[in-house]
Amino acid sequence: MVTGRDSWKLIGLLWICYLSAQTVLVSALRSFQGKLSIEHLALLNSAVLVLVLLLPTLVFVLRKGQSWREAFRWRRVPLRVIVATVLGTLALGLAVSQVTLWLIRSLENSVFLEHSKFTNLLVATSRTNSPVLLLLAVMFPALPEELTFRGVIQQGFERRYSPAIAIALTSFIFALFHLDLIQALSVMAIAAFWGWVAWRSQSVLPSLIAHALQNGLTVVSIIAANAKGEGLQEPSGVLAASPNWLAAILGLTFWFGMVLTLMRCLPKRGESDGTTSGGVFSHQVGTTDGCHGV
Repeated sequence: MVTGRDSWKLIGLLWICYLSAQTVLVSALRSFQGKLSIEHLALLNSAVLVLVLLLPTLVFVLRKGQSWREAFRWRRVPLRVIVATVLGTLALGLAVSQVTLWLIRSLENSVFLEHSKFTNLLVATSRTNSPVLLLLAVMFPALPEELTFRGVIQQGFERRYSPAIAIALTSFIFALFHLDLIQALSVMAIAAFWGWVAWRSQSVLPSLIAHALQNGLTVVSIIAANAKGEGLQEPSGVLAASPNWLAAILGLTFWFGMVLTLMRCLPKRGESDGTTSGGVFSHQVGTTDGCHGV
């Protein structure tokens, strides 16, 4: 069983692997500068995440003698939970995107924006030559990221800290792993929502599916805007976009509705021992308040 102390050890191991891989990658990519498309870079990033996040985590878990299903929270959940998590993620993402636009405009001409991988990625995405390949490449990282952070690391923290602290710590560390200020700030709120769903459902499947679809929708929206002649052909295009606060309010309102749906659909969990008030979770989550197990 992975404990809170084990989670800290795993984080240290992953940081070493991740930073080492980034150092090697930066040096290698300089040799191929201008030769690799955004699709190839996204695929390379997916492969790196498997090697430096998922593989070390899996080895760590197996050495602890725990089954991978338990360690990764690979449990079935009601279909309604997945749907509510996806819709809640998209709604919260809409609100967060408006705040991110405001932040980008606030940091205009600053060193943070100039060297931001996040804004550079937005620009590069609009120039893709293979949208389907890029879509698959950006959706896949949800697998190693969710299994590692919401699956193993947060589960270990929950055995040592209160659920709120466990979720906050995991979300903060997850944001730091992006190595980009703007992207880190933009994912914190959504990561906390995923963490809450993972704790409440004791399954990583809802956040994994929502994470992948959120990444995919971001790419689709950029490509669609570019097809209409509204693409982000250069960084100034990003800076020219203004936040829509009405959309942010509507997004937050809808997200809150999804949170209420999830609270009704999922059993209430104990604050201290990780048990449920309505019984112990099994691999198959049964019907709860009209939610049908899948």
